[in-house]
Amino acid sequence: METTKTLQAEHNAVLHVLDQLEHAAEAAAGGQPVPANVFADIEEFFRVFVDRCHHGKEELVLFPKLMQTGLPAALEMQHEEGRQLAKAYALAAERYVAGSRASAVALQRAAADYEALLRSHIDMENAGLLPAIERDLSAQDQELADAFEQIETERIGAGTHERLHHMIETLAGRISPFLSASGPVRVDVSEPGPQASLLPHGSKKEQS
Repeated sequence: METTKTLQAEHNAVLHVLDQLEHAAEAAAGGQPVPANVFADIEEFFRVFVDRCHHGKEELVLFPKLMQTGLPAALEMQHEEGRQLAKAYALAAERYVAGSRASAVALQRAAADYEALLRSHIDMENAGLLPAIERDLSAQDQELADAFEQIETERIGAGTHERLHHMIETLAGRISPFLSASGPVRVDVSEPGPQASLLPHGSKKEQS
């Protein structure tokens, strides 16, 4: 189904950004002057893509059609919890000063809290929501795909869509110098991430 492929691709993009955030926050807390705009750009990704677009697709399009499964109530509770944790991360990112260990430790803590929630949430959706869509909504795939495109257009727009793509494509390279300077690196930042799969509907429009 195009619907579940889109959601899985978006989950992969979120996980990629979370991986990079974890390494950047760890480097900053270790005393490396990771630029503040790295964390600010990630905050925009969380606010615009994760909440406004990805969660919007689920809450406006999918959840009303899957109420009988019982999944929407639990997932929406996690969405709301995530919004609160995202606000805490946004505040920590705003207060962060490159080279300040105190502000970096606070940022790392806020990032870890939100990261843990999002990873758990994505696991829950991959295990429950996506199979439910395949089982119950396969006949509505084109309708759902069209609704997803409309939400992307209304809630992201072409300019923001391109900026988010560029952010994801360049994020590892922006963080890499600070990882290598702070000691052993636990991720191969040269390895291609799932950024090419971000917002697949928008990508189709750009390629047309």
